[in-house]
Amino acid sequence: MAHTPCTLNFENVRVCFGSHVAIDALTLGINRGEIVALIGPNGSGKSTTLSVAAGLIAPTSGVATIEGISHADDPTRYSHSVGYVPQDHALYEEFTATQNLEFFGQLYGLRGFALDARICRSLNRTRLSTHADKRVSTLSGGMKQRLGIAIALIHEPTVLLLDEPTASLDAQSRDELFGELHRLRDEGHAILLTTHHAEEAECYCDRVEMLDRGRLLFGGRQAVTATGPTPRTVLYGHLRESVPKFVVRRVRKKLSPNVGFEIIGRRVRLVTSSSDELGRALAMILAEGVPMESFRTTTLATEMMTESPTG
Repeated sequence: MAHTPCTLNFENVRVCFGSHVAIDALTLGINRGEIVALIGPNGSGKSTTLSVAAGLIAPTSGVATIEGISHADDPTRYSHSVGYVPQDHALYEEFTATQNLEFFGQLYGLRGFALDARICRSLNRTRLSTHADKRVSTLSGGMKQRLGIAIALIHEPTVLLLDEPTASLDAQSRDELFGELHRLRDEGHAILLTTHHAEEAECYCDRVEMLDRGRLLFGGRQAVTATGPTPRTVLYGHLRESVPKFVVRRVRKKLSPNVGFEIIGRRVRLVTSSSDELGRALAMILAEGVPMESFRTTTLATEMMTESPTG
């Protein structure tokens, strides 16, 4: 039986800048309907990997393909198959959201009715229709991030790439952003993103891959739960209903300073140094009336939680 390649495929990709090896023998595949997160320390090659996938950097050796086509084979077709959201958006602050979409859509050759239809669809997808005529300078950080995604989708790409998409977002905006990404995944997009939050990747993404010095260390859903030199115990829970902010503040004051506690929408994340500490913290949280209806536990390497947000 013939092997069916992944939607986005890296085959033994190596990228060198002089004597520095940024990516080394990277083989990785991402399929439609899948969100894959790349995690790793600063300088591990995450952003370089996205640049290769976006066709911005040519591999020194090996090949990256989208549905079997490399950038070298057909630059136009490849570029139309990928949407890229960099860390620093190239948004025109004095333009409205619609005007930004018009500008970038025209770069892809869209005009007239076809362009108008794509703008409408991109705004609807990212829930920005009510902000279409607002200047970018007046939008919140979360809305600007969603506009960046709308621009990346204007030409209907198969693959969506996002470099540190939640770096400057608060917890609510992060939760909303991943809600958008989940909807795009369910539409059939292949999504590859980078993040320095291992727990975020495990909570929101379908698969996690870890890079270190340009090499994949391990992969799959359990990547962030692999044991390291200082493993921590993590609980991910789901709430029956939203919790008032004053309850969250009260819980944080009662928890040990060594315990990490966060509520994002109706999701709970609790990080402790041991299972015993986790049990005590969970009992206290439930006693405070936090309406948790389900949860699961795993482990997380401390160094993954404290790495630099750049890379």
